[in-house]
Amino acid sequence: MSELERKWWFQSIVSILTMASTIGLLYAAGLPPFRYSAAQWGVWFFCFVGLQRLFSFLGWMTVLIVSPKTITAERA
Repeated sequence: MSELERKWWFQSIVSILTMASTIGLLYAAGLPPFRYSAAQWGVWFFCFVGLQRLFSFLGWMTVLIVSPKTITAERA
């Protein structure tokens, strides 16, 4: 985990986007809310982890493009 991923503001943005996307995807897939079986929890977990890594990567790339000194200063 990079220093950027440890910052509270970065983690909160990634978490909010991940939760909203996961709930939206599960709703679109037709999974009933709050009545999950073990298999549905597995689907939810894999969806959540995959989207969390995706949004973390996209956020990292956005910060790298917008303000490269934020990331390169940590490595110096």
